Amino acid sequence: MELTSRVYEARDLADFVELVYERGWTDGLPVFPPTDAAVEAMIRHVGRDPGEVLGIVPPGEGIATIEKVAINAVMAGCKPEYLPVVIAALEAMLDPAFELLRVQATTAGPAPLAIVSGPVVKALGFNTGAGAFTGTGHRPNSTIGRAIRLILWNIGYGRPGQMSQATMGHPGRYAYLIAERPRDDGNPWEELHVTRGLRPEDSAVSMFPVVTHDQVTPAFGTQTFDNSVHVLVDSICHLGNFRAASPKVLVLNPQAARILSDAGWTKAKFRDFLVERCGRPVRDVKRTGGLSTTYKTHWTKVADASDDDAIVPAVVGPDGLHLLVSGGWASASSQSIWLNSVHGEMVTRKIDWTWE
Repeated sequence: MELTSRVYEARDLADFVELVYERGWTDGLPVFPPTDAAVEAMIRHVGRDPGEVLGIVPPGEGIATIEKVAINAVMAGCKPEYLPVVIAALEAMLDPAFELLRVQATTAGPAPLAIVSGPVVKALGFNTGAGAFTGTGHRPNSTIGRAIRLILWNIGYGRPGQMSQATMGHPGRYAYLIAERPRDDGNPWEELHVTRGLRPEDSAVSMFPVVTHDQVTPAFGTQTFDNSVHVLVDSICHLGNFRAASPKVLVLNPQAARILSDAGWTKAKFRDFLVERCGRPVRDVKRTGGLSTTYKTHWTKVADASDDDAIVPAVVGPDGLHLLVSGGWASASSQSIWLNSVHGEMVTRKIDWTWE
């Protein structure tokens, strides 16, 4: 196998660490040395040409080859069998619908979230329980999320103060990944990739540009249904990010999902129920100042701005709200997470995986 990337020599690990920071190959966290042997092992696992081009990564317009992606995956600490997941995540972000240029460069500073679903979750040992949004010692959660970030940093040059103009930034940019609970492990509903049009036996990565990550406590099972829904709707419709009817994700803990399912709520039915209720009157939304009119679903484009009583939808249609089940068994407060996007849409890619 012939690798074409420039070779740098380091006397030892300490020298490598200093070289990494000097060259700017990391956003601040330590990385592993991408030795020839480790990079070649990654590439052999997927059986693809090291020079194969996956795409051009904005805003720096770096060329993402299989070799370059493998290098960043090694630096992140990935195993070779993780590389198909990383590749699928990159392919999803390169879809024009994701708007990666804006996601990387905007002042809002969103973090691309990887949502992994399907048989690959159990096969690779992803954590889908307590602490689902953190690594919790589970290598695939942390290192695959980290590899995605390093690709955006080293190939796309999405670096704050340079090509990225994030005003505050998002802590998820270090590593941001969640795996969905399988159907046989606390998830009563169809998995996200099935909702997105794939087969149950497929494995997939869905990428979502998140600007707001908000833990809410709807108290399913200890409050009335109406009260629990009211809390969710109020959280989703807060004015802090109500500039547009932007896509959103709701991550329910398995206990909440089970309570809803046992009461007869299918995933689609509950989603549609929330979509109908997630909106605010024009008079409220006007107070946001009407910023970011470049949104294709800016509030002035989805409601009559001259009618203060008109309702501005928080999402446009059922495809604007995505539901998935993950996390640990919750307390009485039934902690769940809702995520708001900025620019772009969710893009799902099937993982090209051969089980061995």
